[in-house]
Amino acid sequence: MALHLPKKRSKSVPQTAVGLDGLHVKVAAAATAGVARSQQTSRGLAGLTTTVSVRQLRTEIGREGLRQAALDAGRRAPSDRTLRRWVQQGRIPHADVNELAQRRAAIERLGGVAAVAQRIGRTPSAVSRYRSGKTNELRNDAASKLRDVKAQDTMQRAGVLRPDGTPKRATIRVKGRVGVRNGSEAGYDFRTRTLDFANSDVPFTVEESEALAAALANDDHGRVVAILERHATLEYPENKGFDVYSDEFGFHFEAIENIQIDWA
Repeated sequence: MALHLPKKRSKSVPQTAVGLDGLHVKVAAAATAGVARSQQTSRGLAGLTTTVSVRQLRTEIGREGLRQAALDAGRRAPSDRTLRRWVQQGRIPHADVNELAQRRAAIERLGGVAAVAQRIGRTPSAVSRYRSGKTNELRNDAASKLRDVKAQDTMQRAGVLRPDGTPKRATIRVKGRVGVRNGSEAGYDFRTRTLDFANSDVPFTVEESEALAAALANDDHGRVVAILERHATLEYPENKGFDVYSDEFGFHFEAIENIQIDWA
């Protein structure tokens, strides 16, 4: 008779994430990778990402914008034929060009250099240098302000905010390989299973939903995992006995296969 033993825990290096309330926790790389995949394939996550397709980049900044991104990266300006190939293949083969094209498109979506400068409290020249890659980080709190502004815009476009800007509530189903940790005592693992957070003792709050949407919009996959683990630990009915979530205690994803979210 075959024994249905739990799979061994992943040997991949965990990533440190900042969860709710500023808590720093380690999350499995296979779990964060699963979040990234779900952004491309799952309902409710479509559009919740800072990265847009090459086709959309061409629409938003045009061929000249893509060429300028290549020049800013120190490369030759791509020909029309090369640009068509990028769109057909759905990828820009140079990471530095893709990064600068994404920056340029994000700034255009927010109204252009002058509008972004006003919203984050920096000069237009500082934003222009950031767009061109001459500086990779904005100074002081401008970087966090830009991240927040981009996230709000992404969330609005993805339809997870109401017309007045308040967040919708998330109803979530997660399929993945999970385990439970109980401090110094030996924890235990489950096989792959699906958690329906609609069955939680306390559903996802508006605050949790907004934090989750913002983390997705910023491609902060580690924070997404930490938010899901915290809720599963403290509110999911099968996980009684935990009143704290940390690296040593609670419900932890070894890997995530799929996430489905309904926003209402």
